[in-house]
Amino acid sequence: MEPRPIHCPHPQPALPAPRPHVVVLTTTFPAHPGDGTPEFVLTLAGSIPDHDVTVIAPRMPGGARDERVGGVRVRRVAYFPRRWEGLADDAIMPTLRAHPWRVVEAPFLVGALLLATWREVRRRRPVVVNPHWIVPAGLVALVVRLLGSAPYVVTVHGADAYTLQGRVGRRLKRCVLRHASAVLPVSHDIARTLGVAGAPVLRMGVDTGAIRATVGERAPERGLLICIGRLADKKGIDVLIAALAQVEGARLEVIGDGPERTTLERQAERAGVADRVRFLGKQPRAEVLAALRRACAVVIPSKVGAGGDRDGTPVVLCEAMAAGVPVVASDLGGLGECVTDGVDGVLVPPGDADALAVALAKVVDGSAAAAELGRAAAGTAQRTLDIGAVGAAYARLIDDAVTHPRR
Repeated sequence: MEPRPIHCPHPQPALPAPRPHVVVLTTTFPAHPGDGTPEFVLTLAGSIPDHDVTVIAPRMPGGARDERVGGVRVRRVAYFPRRWEGLADDAIMPTLRAHPWRVVEAPFLVGALLLATWREVRRRRPVVVNPHWIVPAGLVALVVRLLGSAPYVVTVHGADAYTLQGRVGRRLKRCVLRHASAVLPVSHDIARTLGVAGAPVLRMGVDTGAIRATVGERAPERGLLICIGRLADKKGIDVLIAALAQVEGARLEVIGDGPERTTLERQAERAGVADRVRFLGKQPRAEVLAALRRACAVVIPSKVGAGGDRDGTPVVLCEAMAAGVPVVASDLGGLGECVTDGVDGVLVPPGDADALAVALAKVVDGSAAAAELGRAAAGTAQRTLDIGAVGAAYARLIDDAVTHPRR
């Protein structure tokens, strides 16, 4: 009797490891997309490929408590009685400087974010937390990491690097960074400030193609300068108003709101340019893009503000460059890293109203070759600031945080 052949089953290919769920933790997030609140966190969250993403953010007036925006789940948490809640309605540090009493909301905000993040982490495996700003979101991620072993990659935007320089603040920041699987500053200057010079620098990119398509063919109005951003001291709008007074034929539209608005309006009156400056307040995103279509140039006059605060890489820079708008910016932090003076924009010393006036005059009178600067800016944005490449880099770092967690 012949022996029966032995059939060895073919080994089954190993199933790929599941991609980690991402819990994005932030204190700045729009109530509705396009409402005028900075939405760079939402843009990034929706651009991380092949991952399920949940954003946890403070409750905002008019925002749904639980919803999906594109492919991103958004959970907004209550942290104080609604009647008085307001610490996270704008950037926290400027809000505290303008309304110091709101510090009473801070522990409740941290506690609410901690509870929501802990619950989300326990429901998901594997999971990686991505806090934006070292404090308070990074501190929350640290506590969750120590309690439940969920790794985190922390995004550093600017104020969290440059402020909180007291002994307690420095210790808290060092502890958050030490336990992070990755530290992701938005500028090389931030990396140097934090002592993490080898960290990957990832700007808050933008969808360059979508911006260019929405803005369409630009129709710049002669002499129209646009400034977009929160009206806080580090934005340097006071320097811009002083410069504007020296530039005949220039008009300025300021899009944004904040604690410095009344002071800036009074400055414009004293400088005799109130008839050439319009404060438009916070505008929907559609209006911002329409302004980019009309702008002769976008001005970003950032400076070092109170307590050493300064910009990282403002998203308005990325948006303006993507739209092909000439940019006149301070040579400070990420601005100077992204713009090459005279090639794809104009750089001036921060806080120097006279130098800014000279640069603006050249843009307004046409001697700065604004069209060429705008075309070059669009090319730079497509190569270096597109959200697709940024999201893919985040995906790789998030996967690596699971396979090589920080101990």
